[in-house]
Amino acid sequence: MAKHIEVLMEKCTGCKLCELACSAVKTGDFNPRNSLIKVVLVDIPEIPVPILTEDCDYCFGNPACVPVCLPEAIVWKDMDARPPRPKVSEAKAIAREWLASVSR
Repeated sequence: MAKHIEVLMEKCTGCKLCELACSAVKTGDFNPRNSLIKVVLVDIPEIPVPILTEDCDYCFGNPACVPVCLPEAIVWKDMDARPPRPKVSEAKAIAREWLASVSR
């Protein structure tokens, strides 16, 4: 069965450890600019939303971002097919919808 990364944005604290782990594995340097996962801040109040870039290859089955995510906002899950990755604009819409649902 195929696996994929699932992001649970309601758990993300915005610490960006996933960006550091990704860049370290991919380039050997702790530089978030080189990361294939980006934590973007959406709306006010700012909600951190981890976004996988199109180049993310899940570290060939051993994603570096998963074990460093202490609140378990990034999880490695079984799935028959890889879900489409949301673009930043779609992630913003999802974050706004989630914020509206918890603000009630």
